[in-house]
Amino acid sequence: MKRTFLALVTLLLTITTYAQTKADQLNGTWVNEKNTIRIEFFKSSTGYAAKIIWLAEPNDENGKLKLNVENPNAALRKNTLVGTVIIYNLKFDGKRTYNSGKIYAPRRGMTADCSIKVVSSTQMEITGKKGLFNETKTWTRCK
Repeated sequence: MKRTFLALVTLLLTITTYAQTKADQLNGTWVNEKNTIRIEFFKSSTGYAAKIIWLAEPNDENGKLKLNVENPNAALRKNTLVGTVIIYNLKFDGKRTYNSGKIYAPRRGMTADCSIKVVSSTQMEITGKKGLFNETKTWTRCK
């Protein structure tokens, strides 16, 4: 009886660890196709999220760090783009997809629905959907 119980507990811990590891496959730094922006994914209290950690052109025409000037929330417009959380609330489906998230486009100041498909250990596809429109971009994991 004791052995059966211990075996069951060990099995459950192994399954839980595997599920957490698989869900965390998104964590880390990723770069877009044009190599103009890098984002870092992390686990948050509401799911998975990503923030801007690097821009190829971080400064505006005056040499100052670019600000989040298009944000619909006036209080956030003085914040720099580097450090801005642009993806949030992603939920892992147990396989290779993260759904039910939101993506914020700083250049447009708009938020859209977001899903991510992990294509391989080094590539993912981020899809943003707003109304009838959607756009998918491939991102590559940074080494």
